[in-house]
Amino acid sequence: MTADFYGRARELGELRDELDLALSTRRARVVMVQGRRQVGKSTLTERFAETSDVRYASLTGMKGTAESIQVERAAESIRSSRRPIAGWDIYNLTTPSFNWMALVSMLGFAVGDEPAVVVFDEFPWANETAPGLDGLLKASLDSRLGEAPVLLVLVGSDEAMMEQLITHDRPLFGKINRRIVLEPFDPAETADALGSDRGAMEVFDTRLVTGGLPGLVEQVRRFPTATEFVRDALRSPSSSLVDWARLRLAAELSDSENASVVLSAVGADEIGVTTFSRIVGVLGGGPAAQTAVTRATDLLSKTKRILAVDLPAGNPHARLKRYRIDDSYLRFWFRFVEPHQRSIEVGRSDLAIDAFDTAWPTWRGKAIEPIVREGVTRLCRHLGDPFRGIEEVGGWWDRKGVVEIDLVGMDSRRSPVAIGSIKWRDRHEFDSADLADLAAGRSAIPKAGAAKLVAVCPAGIRSGVSVDLGLRAHELLDAWRPD
Repeated sequence: MTADFYGRARELGELRDELDLALSTRRARVVMVQGRRQVGKSTLTERFAETSDVRYASLTGMKGTAESIQVERAAESIRSSRRPIAGWDIYNLTTPSFNWMALVSMLGFAVGDEPAVVVFDEFPWANETAPGLDGLLKASLDSRLGEAPVLLVLVGSDEAMMEQLITHDRPLFGKINRRIVLEPFDPAETADALGSDRGAMEVFDTRLVTGGLPGLVEQVRRFPTATEFVRDALRSPSSSLVDWARLRLAAELSDSENASVVLSAVGADEIGVTTFSRIVGVLGGGPAAQTAVTRATDLLSKTKRILAVDLPAGNPHARLKRYRIDDSYLRFWFRFVEPHQRSIEVGRSDLAIDAFDTAWPTWRGKAIEPIVREGVTRLCRHLGDPFRGIEEVGGWWDRKGVVEIDLVGMDSRRSPVAIGSIKWRDRHEFDSADLADLAAGRSAIPKAGAAKLVAVCPAGIRSGVSVDLGLRAHELLDAWRPD
């Protein structure tokens, strides 16, 4: 990859495999690429098309834009490809009407028998402004286009809309050969993008601030630390850090005012974790507010997949649910940007920066917990017994919220194998007082008397403090490295 393109080796390999199948069978293959906005879908597919060694065409749907304008721009994009479809100029000498039906039909004929890659970016938006486009595409795949060595890549940001397009009652059901869900950079990919001069703590700080969005990670590279990047970004209302979340929420939650209020209530909490009753209180309380919060949390957690609903490890009691924003960039944005947007806009960014400097250490220590739990889960397969038997790592808290354990590793029988404490500090080691608190917490968890003790602390474990497993930040980062 060139200097401005990192990671994505697995996804590029999957696209290459599908193109090879299309070439060997002389039949069209269809791949769906989905993922949240700014995660790099367009960059990935464009890079693949440019390095595929076959002719390619790129089309892009545009939300809320007239079909004629979308099609006119798509036709121009096809013409300006670095390796344009060979027959496109012949079939596109005249355009009878600027609609998707004409363009897709002409494209099917223009491809002919020559290998090609066709990328249709933001396909759901095009289908939204031209209902029946998915049916037209199916008809083309059932005839001319389907008989050509073509890889058709359908790309979309709204995961719910993408999945609706392939349900059993929709035309494209059964036509998708592979689905690729593009995730943000994981910590190891973030480290690679930042460069070898950054320490593990900086990598995790960057992951918390950017959510692993490639464009934001690339911007952090220009600053000595992630916190310096934040301070600079908060000075401008049009910076990517400030603006991207707003644009995403406007696109995905435009029809649900309560969803935005719920996210604001969750994200504004000091540590970004809250309960159902607290959210209801923000909406005024009462039965109506409870109903509104229930609907909004269902939308955000099940459909939009923005909100995470956590339960204590080994305890499925619904009354103990806690809510947090699953996307760490949005979680950061709602805590440090959204409450201060007005200040940033009127030139008082100093207020936003001061609030960030004050609250960052506490918030960071809590926000890192889901990432640490994932890392510990990944590492367990490389450890000896009993850690190898851990299948799930979560948190644990009692009904009154008095006792809380950061890490609880459960085996297949839902029995606690290990419990742990996360002290996300780079100067103060995990000490005897931390160990005493962890041991006391172990006694509060049912069946955890023999559970192993785990300490996660970037500063390390103080001499003389005995735990069964101790992890620093660089050791945790290895969890995302290839085996």
